[in-house]
Amino acid sequence: MANSSARKIEYEYEPSQQNGSRKQQRLIFDPRNIPYNILEKMLIIVGGIITLAMMIFLVSFSISATSAQHQLTKTQQSVIKEQSKVTELRQEIGELTSTTRLNKIAREKGLTLINKNIRTIR
Repeated sequence: MANSSARKIEYEYEPSQQNGSRKQQRLIFDPRNIPYNILEKMLIIVGGIITLAMMIFLVSFSISATSAQHQLTKTQQSVIKEQSKVTELRQEIGELTSTTRLNKIAREKGLTLINKNIRTIR
């Protein structure tokens, strides 16, 4: 008979019952109830702080922009008001220096007005 060079080893499997009834525990994780590790907790805290800081910065920036816009509007209104005053004063200068007015005043005083003797200074 041909003898096989492979050994025939028979294994007997017996559950080990050493040290009483020691069984290996299976860990069952509930995906909704997994505890966070320290790194994840720190990332959440740092992310929350950064988010809070950005929110505060955004609100303060918005408030300062609104304040600057109101100040710009007030400045523009005061510029327009001053420009209208300047326009009114120029119109008044034009009315006071008109030749018809000067002739009228000269006639009231019994004088005559010679236009070539009038000098306009601007």
